Amino acid sequence: MKKTTYKIRRRVITLFLFCLLSVVIFAGFSFQIHRDIGRRLKLLEMTGDMFSNILEARRFEKNFLLYKQPSSLEEALSYVERVMEMYRSHEAEILRIKLDPRDREFNSTLTSYRNVLMKLQGLIKPGVDLEDSPDFTRLVDSMRNLGLNLVQTTERWEKEERVQIDRLFQRAMYLFFISILVFLGLGILVAFYLAWVLVRPMMQMQQAMERITHGDFTALPEPEGRSEEFISLFRAFNRMIKELEEHQEELLQSRKIAAIGTLTSGIAHELNNPINNIVLTAEALKEDFGQLDEADVQGYIHDILVQAERASDIVKGLLDFSRSERPELEPISILSVIDDTLKLVRNQLMLSGIQVEKEIAPEVPLISGDRKSLQQVFLNLFINAIQAMPDGGHLVIRVWGDDGKLHVDVKDTGQGIDPAHLPHIFDPFYTTKEVGRGTGLGLSVTYGIIEKHGGHIEAHSKKGEGAVFSIVLPAKKGS
Repeated sequence: MKKTTYKIRRRVITLFLFCLLSVVIFAGFSFQIHRDIGRRLKLLEMTGDMFSNILEARRFEKNFLLYKQPSSLEEALSYVERVMEMYRSHEAEILRIKLDPRDREFNSTLTSYRNVLMKLQGLIKPGVDLEDSPDFTRLVDSMRNLGLNLVQTTERWEKEERVQIDRLFQRAMYLFFISILVFLGLGILVAFYLAWVLVRPMMQMQQAMERITHGDFTALPEPEGRSEEFISLFRAFNRMIKELEEHQEELLQSRKIAAIGTLTSGIAHELNNPINNIVLTAEALKEDFGQLDEADVQGYIHDILVQAERASDIVKGLLDFSRSERPELEPISILSVIDDTLKLVRNQLMLSGIQVEKEIAPEVPLISGDRKSLQQVFLNLFINAIQAMPDGGHLVIRVWGDDGKLHVDVKDTGQGIDPAHLPHIFDPFYTTKEVGRGTGLGLSVTYGIIEKHGGHIEAHSKKGEGAVFSIVLPAKKGS
């Protein structure tokens, strides 16, 4: 079943639009609340002015009742006119907000209050006592009741507006905190999503690059995110890994050829002995052939065959080592690999005056590995040890097993490695040898081979005290 893929660009654009939509929604709510607050503040200001003007009108109303001055009624009427003008200019807005049935009677109450004031004003005549008028007491009672009603209504409006404004401010605060939480949550979700879509595949590639530097050319699995961009990138990356692996095999083969060049003098000396023996035995057989009986002739021939087989074994070991083959993992004994490699450098050890010491544990576990690759590892270590001890010394090889691991230490008594060079000795093309004696690839190849076998290698050294290369490999289960 074909898995569905997607484009990262579309996902990122969708996330951006979703976040933008969230911002617009919260901005819309915020705008609505602030607009209501502004409207309520204007209404509060208006109701406050109306309340103040009605109080002023009532103050002059009381002055009129105390001093019976016509000017007091005129002042009261002027304040009432101001209130009526303010109400008319905002009547629609007030009636839309004020839903109490008493609020809709405010205009008629205000008109009635003004009419009462005007009637009282009409009762004032020179030389006439207002107390004697039969309508005065009724008009005064009506004026007081209507005035009280107006004061209570405007005062209630002012209090209601203050309460509504407080509620709107609280709502704005709640919206602010909710928006922070929502945007924080969105930010975390977007960060995790982008980490899953973008960062995780990039981390996979980084880890693969680190493995490549250590010689592990395992192909990358297709990304879990199924993004088309990373699928194409991973496939191209895997093609590059495959080509690098092929070049690595070529490099390994070239390193083998270089090692053979290093072994040339020792191999030539080792081949010279059996060949000289063959020549001497053949010349002796030729000279004394007529005087020898059949048993002596057979003895000479047997000596020639033994020496020829010895030379053949030397050449065969060299050819087996130099042959390019695909690595094959199989159960092997590391001791046989070490012994076979020591045979290749036997003459170099002898010519350099180096003594080999082995410290082998009673029980050494088998490992699952490629014989030729591991032989390359020990050949590189042995050649480096030989070159580090030109005046002779000791090559100590320790092998033991522990906790499902196989440990091998290769120690020399040479000049040691400078602490400044020690962190870089496994880097490709890094060498401390003089020009013409090293390519800087031996230990890099060694590191890669050990990593491919699931193990690791470390170097420990002090200047003038030799060096120790410690190899740890996973033991074969059940061995």
